[in-house]
Amino acid sequence: MENKVNWRLGKILDGRYEIVSVVGIGGMAVVYQAYDLEKKRDVAVKVLRDDVSMDADSRRQFRKEYQAVEKLNHPNIRAVYDVVSSGDTEYIVMEYVDGINLKQYMKGKGVLSWQEVLHFSTQIARALNHAHSRGIIHMDIKPQNIMLPKDGTVKIADFGIAQMDEAGTADAEEALGSIHYISPEQARGGNVDARSDIYSLGVVMYEMLTGRLPFNGKTVGEVAVQQVSVLPDAPSAINPDVPPELEDITLRAMQPEPNDRYSSAGEMLADLEDFRRSRSGTSTVQEQTYEIRDEVHVISKNVPRISRSGELSKEGYARRRSRAASISLLSGCVIVVAFALALFVFVWQYWLADIFRDAERVNVSSFTGLRYEDIMANEQMTELYNFKVVYKADSTHDEGMVVDQDPTAGASRMVTSEGIDVTLTVSSGVQLVTIPDDILNAPYTNVQVRLEAKDLNVSIELQESSSVTENYVISSDPAPGASVSSGSTVTLYVSAGPAASYTSVPSVIGLSKESALLTLQREGLICGENEISYVSSSATEAGKVMWQSYSAGTQVIMGTQVYLQVGTGPAVASQPAQAPQQQEAAPPAEG
Repeated sequence: MENKVNWRLGKILDGRYEIVSVVGIGGMAVVYQAYDLEKKRDVAVKVLRDDVSMDADSRRQFRKEYQAVEKLNHPNIRAVYDVVSSGDTEYIVMEYVDGINLKQYMKGKGVLSWQEVLHFSTQIARALNHAHSRGIIHMDIKPQNIMLPKDGTVKIADFGIAQMDEAGTADAEEALGSIHYISPEQARGGNVDARSDIYSLGVVMYEMLTGRLPFNGKTVGEVAVQQVSVLPDAPSAINPDVPPELEDITLRAMQPEPNDRYSSAGEMLADLEDFRRSRSGTSTVQEQTYEIRDEVHVISKNVPRISRSGELSKEGYARRRSRAASISLLSGCVIVVAFALALFVFVWQYWLADIFRDAERVNVSSFTGLRYEDIMANEQMTELYNFKVVYKADSTHDEGMVVDQDPTAGASRMVTSEGIDVTLTVSSGVQLVTIPDDILNAPYTNVQVRLEAKDLNVSIELQESSSVTENYVISSDPAPGASVSSGSTVTLYVSAGPAASYTSVPSVIGLSKESALLTLQREGLICGENEISYVSSSATEAGKVMWQSYSAGTQVIMGTQVYLQVGTGPAVASQPAQAPQQQEAAPPAEG
């Protein structure tokens, strides 16, 4: 049996979309990277999985995603180009996002700066405001569904469980995304509206600001109870650098009662923009933009606007022009002086200072291989150097051991009263995580959520199995109970169902009908009166098989129906009808 995930690799769907690689596997669909041969561009193709494609409800849910997103056209929402139903295959063609998701970005950076949180949250709020204005609720806002292309923009993806805003209910048993991000009413299976997405955005902001989730629990119920009964720690209590205004926006979005949250994404967006303006010091400052790869941000220049109440007289125009010229000349002088001063400071610091004064210089000591505690206990070292520490998980060095330094040992540095800046990279050792013992013979989607909650990466491989239920875990590598380092990859081997059994079609031509039926049944093939037709033929003895639907030796799946034709002998020729004979007249009676 062909692999239910990879069988399309290298294929061209409908003569247009060439499948390149597998991007991800979900509970209902597989996402591939593909190349659009017609438009000459990379695309993502989301294909309904073979094992659910015959289910009417799955097809309905799959189409629902396209029906939701086709109404949306926004730069912060992943675009959908096409939806195709071709035979038994249904797929959606989407914008290909070359980048990472927000969850991966947070794992790499830890706690984000408030500028980054503002940058990402503003774009997410804009996308939600657009979707809500068209009656679409996402219902699964979480970092894994927020894509970050390399240009630093935000793309919300996966409207797979989105619904129309019609006071619907959320089924807590459905795949509603990670339980940590859904709203309390969503977890209870109650009525949901746009404010449920606002709650989820608040949780995402909380995680970006603090590096951790506000609530933790093993089940939807446990998290839901905490959401309505426990107040999360204030973000500033975890990260003192969180601005109070941004903390207030986050906590208001996360209120357990929908009426206490923002009434709309537009209202939340307005507060985010007000906060941006308050931090910039002017009402005309434009938004910051980030480049994800280099983590560089650029602030656009302020462009003040001139408002005119009426036309100027010639004298007024002349005075304004003269004043503008004077201001321009003065501004130019100020700029030249400032540039000269900055140049002098730079030259003095990096060149002239060493010439005009006898400054003491030392070669930086070697700290690699020493214990950080021993270094900090040395008063001579702490007086000479200003240490900054970066921790790194490292399985090759003991915890607390210095594994790298910047600047390198031997580099020449000037002695200052502030101390020589040195960054030490210190091993934090390896954080071990135990793989749970009860992950076998369980739905792989549940197991995947549990392992990712332990900061483990999960890889899925499908295997044929007649003993384990389809989509349930057969085994794992490493095995259950093993201890692995945080961030390791665990491979789950998931049942793809039993393999198909094949048999060879025997030759039954010339056998009696009864013998042919027994021969086919012994090979696991189906043939009965419904599969037999009777044909008159002078070439075949009556009651013998004269034709079979599969040639002898053909390999077919066991249980295949085989059709037969059985001869009834030569046709009986019809006799021509004879004309009735005329009776002779009776002789006359004698008198």
